[in-house]
Amino acid sequence: MAGVQKVKLDNLNINIKNALIVGIIIAKNSPRIVGSKKKNGDSRGVTSFTIRDSEIDTINIDVWGSEYFVLTFYERFLVGDVVDIISPKICVKSGDNENYRPQVTSPFYLSLNEGISDVTTHSGDTFSAYLPLIHIPTKQSSGYYGLAEVLKLPEENNNVYVDLLVVVKSVKPPKTIKTKTGLHMSVRGVEIVDNTTPASVTLDIFDNDTIQRAEEWRSLESVLFIADARVSWRTRAVTVQSCARTVITHQPHTADAEALRLYIRNQASARGGEAAAWAAWSGERASAASVAQVRDRAAGATPFCASLHVLVTHIDLDALDTTYCFLLLLLIRMIPRRLSISATLLFTEDNNIEDIRIRCADHTGELTARLPVNVLEDTFGHSLERLKSMSNDERAALGWNFLLEQCYVKLAISPPRLLVLAMRRATQADPIPLY
Repeated sequence: MAGVQKVKLDNLNINIKNALIVGIIIAKNSPRIVGSKKKNGDSRGVTSFTIRDSEIDTINIDVWGSEYFVLTFYERFLVGDVVDIISPKICVKSGDNENYRPQVTSPFYLSLNEGISDVTTHSGDTFSAYLPLIHIPTKQSSGYYGLAEVLKLPEENNNVYVDLLVVVKSVKPPKTIKTKTGLHMSVRGVEIVDNTTPASVTLDIFDNDTIQRAEEWRSLESVLFIADARVSWRTRAVTVQSCARTVITHQPHTADAEALRLYIRNQASARGGEAAAWAAWSGERASAASVAQVRDRAAGATPFCASLHVLVTHIDLDALDTTYCFLLLLLIRMIPRRLSISATLLFTEDNNIEDIRIRCADHTGELTARLPVNVLEDTFGHSLERLKSMSNDERAALGWNFLLEQCYVKLAISPPRLLVLAMRRATQADPIPLY
């Protein structure tokens, strides 16, 4: 590479020619195909990525070329690759254009053109020194939002951008959606949680590279720092999405990230799991409500707790029968994947019951909720093992102690899920007025 000079990002200026810049890719954006201004009928494309070469310095890079060149470039280089950037054009950032890019420290951006500039995989002795930089957030980690704050954001006409520090609860399979313009694109939902609310939020990711990276994210172990996640409102509900401005840092090397990971792991391993977390979060905030009021409020996105005076109309104690569980799992496996089913699995494939369904009603309507195992044990006064060992007649007799009886039910609502935190039946010594 004769004739080029190696330059650090903090020493860039527009007068430098034939620069060699080494950095690690920390974000990518999907290619866009545009019409050529030079030749009718030819298509020209652009893609962009972001690199850093130190704990502080970051810069955005545009790559221009033919459609084939841009698509190939996007697939060739991945987040986490250390690259040499040779002979880029150094340009001063303009305000309007930066609204659709990750926030970076450099006052410049780099422009690469097919046949003029080049990018190669770095193979020098300093390769390993760049690898830890992938785990450093691009923004101050102290300024992030809690998910509880996100869920309470007032609805706005324009998108809102927030920084988040979260733990991955689950990674959903990718799916294909059709946009308003008729294009088909991939999307993957990632369920995320933090220590400000037991409610989980789904992060939608659309970039193919990030969709593939999510395969490596592990439930309750992977921490994400998400810079500039987009918050928008759809049918009164808050949605969080990655976009062209977003940079997702996996396993950030910060004290807050490690503390959050340990907190979530301890919550998950504690007896009661999700129900215990909701109970600790709710405190005395459960206000009296009717079924209709709960259903109306659950149409939004903000989690809340409520106490209801209701009649219990159904308790799915049959789900405790291991034979029943096995037959239902077998039936579902026999249904072709292309067909949709409305059944909700409330147990794992090794027959470990997580919760069962319960329905209750008052004079305003009926609702269905999940009754976790620990609440089930406290309510019926028997361990799960004892309940499983009972005959169907014994379980039915136990269920009739609550069916069509006046009960107090405390619910945690994380739309669209309803979770029972406590349930007790009225007695002569402790009557519960239904209305």
